[in-house]
Amino acid sequence: MNDAFIVGSVFAVVTCGLLAFAAFHVYAGVRDNLITARVGGVYNFVYHQPLHGEPERYMARVLEVHRLSDESIRRLNRQSRYRRYDDNFQRTTHLVTAQTPDGKIRNFYAERTTNVRRPLLGGVAFKTGLASFLC
Repeated sequence: MNDAFIVGSVFAVVTCGLLAFAAFHVYAGVRDNLITARVGGVYNFVYHQPLHGEPERYMARVLEVHRLSDESIRRLNRQSRYRRYDDNFQRTTHLVTAQTPDGKIRNFYAERTTNVRRPLLGGVAFKTGLASFLC
């Protein structure tokens, strides 16, 4: 009886430790930066949107990474109607196109992100639908 209790206790402790490790790495992950994001990578970050004023946390899979030149930023400012007369809005040189767990495709300026993490098991969480629960 004592041996079964000890083995069960060890199994429970190891299982809890593995679950805590997995949850930590899915949510917290390794510090990273969206400026150096890799296509296909899953990132968890806080995005500071000047339009709403409130930062939001996102978990997203990177689809494309664009490096904008000063000329392309000037061209976008001339041609785009998006927040044309808003002095708080400024385009920056690193634009990341990403897909959120709910399927929406969004563009994020990498310079407006903070607390960027690359979850160790982010790809698994993204595929299984746990990403929307965790972010």
